Amino acid sequence: AHSTKKEAINQAKKIINIYTNFLENFIAIPVIQGIKTYSEKFAGAEETYCIESIMQDGKSLQIATSHFLGQNFSKAFDVRYTTEKGNKEYVWATSWGISTRLIGAIIMTHSDDNGLILPPKIAPLQIVIIPVYKTQEQLNLIEKLVLPLKESLEKRGISIKYDKRTYYTPGWKFNEYEIKGIPIRITIGKKDIDRGTVEVVRRDTLEKKDIDRGTVEVVRRDTLEKKDIDRGT
Repeated sequence: AHSTKKEAINQAKKIINIYTNFLENFIAIPVIQGIKTYSEKFAGAEETYCIESIMQDGKSLQIATSHFLGQNFSKAFDVRYTTEKGNKEYVWATSWGISTRLIGAIIMTHSDDNGLILPPKIAPLQIVIIPVYKTQEQLNLIEKLVLPLKESLEKRGISIKYDKRTYYTPGWKFNEYEIKGIPIRITIGKKDIDRGTVEVVRRDTLEKKDIDRGTVEVVRRDTLEKKDIDRGT
């Protein structure tokens, strides 16, 4: 609630700008800001500001709204405040929010036939490392290389998982993490150790690249751009 009309309008516009920044710079969904027509605006509001985005099927999805309610609801429910002079005045109100349709927007925007493609900034897991081995000796050798890498990346704020589950094959794990949309997959096996490389796969392009063990190309938490991070081995 606000004491002036100008404050309330500015607040409603501020919120829609916050939503826009969050969607474009964290969730990587480009949006279009607009104002609803008289027939489309929120019932009882004087203005409804909105953001919408075009989904992969070409249809528009309204993702968030912010309403300038004027004094309509404060008068209906007798919501007042006391001015500095001691007078009772109706407040100027706003209403805003994002619903669970944002989850649907993420899925519809960031997905392909293989599953999700999560933006690194919102991915609960940004990198997964999968060992490929035949013997316990090979696994032990892989872990000597993987564990320092994992520790080094975690210190840089990267969420990372080393998946050495024995009851699933590497191929099963590849499919699992593609479906879940994990941004980066690193695979290391006996041949990689012999060559001094690791295999890095980007989820957004499914591009595979053999990279020297001295450098691993990952997507950092604080940016959507790729960075070269020292492997620490």
